[in-house]
Amino acid sequence: MGARETTAFLLLPVILAGIVWLPPWVYLSAVGVVALLAAWELVALLRAKGFPVMLLPTLLATGLGLVVVWRQQLPLVLGFFALAVLGLPLVYLLGRGPVEGASGAMAGAVFVTCYFVTTAGAMGLLRLLFDDPLGWKVVLLHCLTIWGGDSGAYYVGVRWGKHKLAPRVSPKKSWEGIAGGTAVTFFGVWFCRTVFFPELPWPLAWAEAAMLSLLAPLGDLVESLFKRDAGVKDSSGLIPGHGGFLDRTDSLFFAAPATAALLLFGLPR
Repeated sequence: MGARETTAFLLLPVILAGIVWLPPWVYLSAVGVVALLAAWELVALLRAKGFPVMLLPTLLATGLGLVVVWRQQLPLVLGFFALAVLGLPLVYLLGRGPVEGASGAMAGAVFVTCYFVTTAGAMGLLRLLFDDPLGWKVVLLHCLTIWGGDSGAYYVGVRWGKHKLAPRVSPKKSWEGIAGGTAVTFFGVWFCRTVFFPELPWPLAWAEAAMLSLLAPLGDLVESLFKRDAGVKDSSGLIPGHGGFLDRTDSLFFAAPATAALLLFGLPR
């Protein structure tokens, strides 16, 4: 068993148990920590390209934004995004950051903050928008399906991948891997619906599977653009066999807003 499989074998039961049995604030805290680590890695990638993106202000703004989103008060959320877009460039100016690369630095800080507040914020809302047991069931459906699809794409691609999906962005990804990932994604939704989520109507389940089959690989490719641009294989080496937190959350976070919207309006409550 390689490092990838060993890490998954050790961490997966702990993560699943935490989602199901621990209170929502523990889940939100974990999402927040992971989001901040992923944001730190993305800032490092931008810095590797020569953009002097502010680290501490960006992370502080991201953490604040997550708290605001999870309070579920629309005026506060809109106010935060306005403050982030206007305030982070002002912080750069007042902090006397270098003029060379200033445009990329300010744009990078705003993007990193808004990206993770939107995506990781939605990961938290998957639990908050629904009363338990629906809350943990929605989170488990989203996570298990994407993790399964990602593993299916990886192993099928390694074994049978011949036709490149996006060679300029991610040379190892193949159409065969996408087919394998899609098949496992649909199986994962069927499994979740059958084993623990009978409240999920079948038409909604298949819509979720189709949506994740599209968005999860796209989230992976978007993150690959940052890595290819920076000339690195992984966002960091913090998770043995899996790269960094940005690598492990790209699909999960990217698809979270769509899952939240689809199930919020589709689930009977």
